[in-house]
Amino acid sequence: MLEAAIGALLPVFFVLVLGYAAGRAKRFDADQAAGLNDLVLGYALPASLFVGTVRTPREQLLQDVTFILALFIAFIAPYILTLALSRLLFHHSPGTAGLQALSVGFPTATFLGPAILSGLFGETSAITVAIAAVVSSLFLIAPTQVLLELDHGAYEEASKTQQTGSTRPGIGAVVGSATVRALRTPYVSSPLLGIALVLLGLSVPGVFDNMLELIGHTTSGVATFAAGLTLAAHKISLNVEVMLNTLLKMVAQPVLMAALVLALGIAAPTAREAIVICALPSAVMPTILSTRYRMYESEASSTLVFTSLLMIVTIPIVVFLTGR
Repeated sequence: MLEAAIGALLPVFFVLVLGYAAGRAKRFDADQAAGLNDLVLGYALPASLFVGTVRTPREQLLQDVTFILALFIAFIAPYILTLALSRLLFHHSPGTAGLQALSVGFPTATFLGPAILSGLFGETSAITVAIAAVVSSLFLIAPTQVLLELDHGAYEEASKTQQTGSTRPGIGAVVGSATVRALRTPYVSSPLLGIALVLLGLSVPGVFDNMLELIGHTTSGVATFAAGLTLAAHKISLNVEVMLNTLLKMVAQPVLMAALVLALGIAAPTAREAIVICALPSAVMPTILSTRYRMYESEASSTLVFTSLLMIVTIPIVVFLTGR
């Protein structure tokens, strides 16, 4: 199984380095890189997650409730811990703290997960990736979006309020708006729709399934290449925050998931898939959001780089330890 782990990682790193080299050579500008990210997040990944979800037997999905609970705890606990440390120790604003917490709590299951997990566990791992996408979007991305809106949007809202005389929206309205936006995100809504169809016992026609599968198969390669472009576009630095982020993401989160797997009695292969997901590096989303809001850019991209490098060590170790 260790050979399988190395075999699954090598293609990922080859494409990641290829994207990084293309970015450094300026073969893709910022608009083209953004277009690739839009292709993955808006089309390829949602199609892949939907197909993987609707092909899951209803009985298996109902048995995965414990796994969903473990995934929720493994994602949200590091997020809340990092959020507190960012506010109390580093004295960051709410939006910046949210980006730091997202860098730690959000593994790149939706980007690199399909490539690595399918190489290790086969196509059946698609449901694990789909559940990870839904949990992370609802409970990590949505709260971070709220913090960014409260922080970054404060000045703009104050200016608009002064100009128009309108009342600034309350926290409830901001939270509700961010949650709605998260639910409308294609890679959140597609697996949710798939899960609903499976639970209702409704099947999807094979021809429709095959149409989505064609675009879905492009997810891993394009997403990994786009991640390389993202790395090449940002300044990399190593400081206390980046080291803390890296250790919490690549050591603490997999250890926490391993403890949850034992405590909740989650059986293989789901148990192994869950630990491998938590041993994946930080997702690209924090870097994308940091660029959009012009906050925490260097630290988010640096965390992505160093967690990606550490993946070379963590994934083989996890596979070796859980493969016995």
